[in-house]
Amino acid sequence: MVDSAEVASQVDNNELLIRAVQRATRKLASTGKFDDVLRDVLAICVEAVGAENGTIYLHDSAQRRLKFQHVLPSDIADRLPVRDIADDFGVAGLAFQSRRSVTRDYAEKPRDAWNEFERATGVPVRSIIATPLSMEDEEPVGVVQLINKDEGGFTESDIAVLDIVSAVATMAFLNAQLIDEQARASTLLGMGKVSHDIGNLAASLYATLSFGEMAMGGLNTHLLSGKPDRTVRMYVDTLEPFFRELKSSVDRIVGYSQLISDMSAGRPIRPVFQRSSLAENIYTSAALFETQGRAEHIRIVYDIDYSAPETFNDELFIVRIVQNLVGNAIKAVRETLPEDLPEVLEDGEPSEYYGEIQVCYRVESDTHVIEVRDTGPGMSEDTIERILQGKARSEWGKAGGSGWGLKIVLELTAALQGRVQIESQVGRGTKFRVEIPTRDEA
Repeated sequence: MVDSAEVASQVDNNELLIRAVQRATRKLASTGKFDDVLRDVLAICVEAVGAENGTIYLHDSAQRRLKFQHVLPSDIADRLPVRDIADDFGVAGLAFQSRRSVTRDYAEKPRDAWNEFERATGVPVRSIIATPLSMEDEEPVGVVQLINKDEGGFTESDIAVLDIVSAVATMAFLNAQLIDEQARASTLLGMGKVSHDIGNLAASLYATLSFGEMAMGGLNTHLLSGKPDRTVRMYVDTLEPFFRELKSSVDRIVGYSQLISDMSAGRPIRPVFQRSSLAENIYTSAALFETQGRAEHIRIVYDIDYSAPETFNDELFIVRIVQNLVGNAIKAVRETLPEDLPEVLEDGEPSEYYGEIQVCYRVESDTHVIEVRDTGPGMSEDTIERILQGKARSEWGKAGGSGWGLKIVLELTAALQGRVQIESQVGRGTKFRVEIPTRDEA
């Protein structure tokens, strides 16, 4: 004889499973960003099985760690004693390694017996379920861990729900990843085409400037053969360095356009090494932003060792590294500025500075060190990691950006056989450190 209560329970479980999968499919199919996908996955899982709390991790195969992404309720995020964990640690690690859902139930215990997590968050753990984010026959991409079912412990029905939702979620996450990579590739391809056109226009201008320089040289020779008027001599002496500097600037535009075209086409970027001092190049590259900084009430200061020894380097690469870092620092500091800035004085100086960027250069043990520090809002460890992986997008609300500026810094530094380091704390600013080894020959 069939137990009617058991049948009813099975029907309820099936309905729960169907509703959870339908909701997950509808919600995740319309989501395009990594962060939104992960937040939605966690919220769907918590609701689907009636859990009180939940955490979602992504796997970092290089470090063999589960990297914290989100927690619900979100207000306990700052109280978590540990965020990232080893990929074989605890219930989450066991679920990841075994590729199956794992549940645990715990007896009630006095407050003085609570573990570190319970003491920090104020949440006593009664039950846990951890489910790997994976599809059949695929490596897991992360883990969802839920705590404290509303009533009783987590059941086989909850496992069934989470297994299917996790498969749908994993597919949505991988799809979002593909969409993001495709968008980045399209952006870079567009940049490459624009850079190619700019390079052609700049090359034409370069040819015109070269002709003007030749004409100026001929005029100068003609004047030297006689007794030139002092006013004419003054104009010639003024125009000659102007032509040289303008030609040098156009030359940089041509070189940078070619650099972006090579990157967009996947061609290797090869520095052109010449022996020179980095100090003056670093200063002049950053000083171009001083006018913009003053207009934004941001002071740019310098700590540059002009006595540092020369090294073989690519001048264009150094210019772009410094300018991209300083430009990005201005965007960051701008986020902390008041909405209504006072007017800049008639002499171009602001009445008050609200932010600062420091550009530093020195040599440490045969390593040339460039640092750009700002008083901006700082960054989280997750953001730092995305930048160093070349996957970051601009997060500033007051200034847009594609994130390619910092990716270019990484690429150029790597081509110089250097490395980039980032030190930052939310609310306390950021320091970018570029280390380039001394090169004694081209």
